[in-house]
Amino acid sequence: MPFRRMLAPFLLLAATLACGGGGSTSWGGAPSGTLTVRFGTDSFPGYDQAVVSLEKLEGTTDGSNWIPLGNLQATYDLMTLQNGNSVKILPATSVPAGTYSQFRITWATKNYQSLINLPAYVVPSGGSGQPLTMPITTVISGPMTVPVGGSAIAQIMLSGQQAVQARAGTSPFTFQATGQVYDTTKVLTVTGHVSDGATSLPGVEVYAETLDGTGLATIQRRAFSDASGNYTLEGLPTGSSTAYYVVGQPAGLSSAYGAVASAPLSATSATILTANLAFSGPTAPGALTLTITPPSTSTQGTWGELRRTIATGASGFAILIVCSQTATTGASQDQVYFTGLAPFSYGVAAQRSASGGVPVMKSGSFVTVSAGSTTTPPTLSYP
Repeated sequence: MPFRRMLAPFLLLAATLACGGGGSTSWGGAPSGTLTVRFGTDSFPGYDQAVVSLEKLEGTTDGSNWIPLGNLQATYDLMTLQNGNSVKILPATSVPAGTYSQFRITWATKNYQSLINLPAYVVPSGGSGQPLTMPITTVISGPMTVPVGGSAIAQIMLSGQQAVQARAGTSPFTFQATGQVYDTTKVLTVTGHVSDGATSLPGVEVYAETLDGTGLATIQRRAFSDASGNYTLEGLPTGSSTAYYVVGQPAGLSSAYGAVASAPLSATSATILTANLAFSGPTAPGALTLTITPPSTSTQGTWGELRRTIATGASGFAILIVCSQTATTGASQDQVYFTGLAPFSYGVAAQRSASGGVPVMKSGSFVTVSAGSTTTPPTLSYP
């Protein structure tokens, strides 16, 4: 079946059918408010396109009864919905007021952009289109409050940690993205520019990370810099004690850079902050192949992470994630292929999540990557 590569990074099609307006006495006399829903995603490396089709959106306030919110009937390339390019999938619509604990997306079996393309497919970097196996539905957790007689804007953000899982077999690519729903009035946005001197660096994956009480880093958002070297990390939850570190490490086939991190950014309010990342001294790259056993099951997603100590401002240092990539599942093991790495000593770890649950981390020792060679650290094994 033919596939057609997108010619520009824009929305393919959004044909949304929903009742509009707001009020306080809709839905059979129950109090109502107005809800708008936006849709975006993290970046995830290894793909030129990841096309999915959405059929409808529902929400629940009690965890069991699902309320129809709108017929979406739209097709999107997820690669165009990251880096601050989220889109409106549900216009202002009258819905029952209350706090929605979850939203449920039903994925379409029809491509609303093209009659000759599949409703879901991926194009691996430099490759050709491949079918993408989709679940029937995906549940995204909130909470999101719609006030009585008022309005709210929700943002569904899909995680890039395990968005597409590559597997051995006749249908190798499986969609496993999880995510979170945010109130757009309660989240932080970080923007910035990635450069080497006066030269902008496009295609650099940038992470927004937090540290827990033990100093362990977790990626909260991720995006690729655009053709001008600019990036946007949106949908970052705020909190009085929350701080984000913006991290990047440009990787290339012929040259690579050491990692750079911002000073900690305070996330006490919903605002827009700036963190520019300046790199210098490109070097010849190396590579690392991480093996994880046993292989992921059909309901699991696995990814690998590389960490290193980075300066975070004038006097601070932290061990932060500089590379994160989904594993490829084989018959007897999972493998993660990290290429374009700056020569350095990296801490190696694997993360595995079952059906979108809390991931379980396995850590290895620090290993040294050398220019022009591939490092193979000891296998990480789950019980």
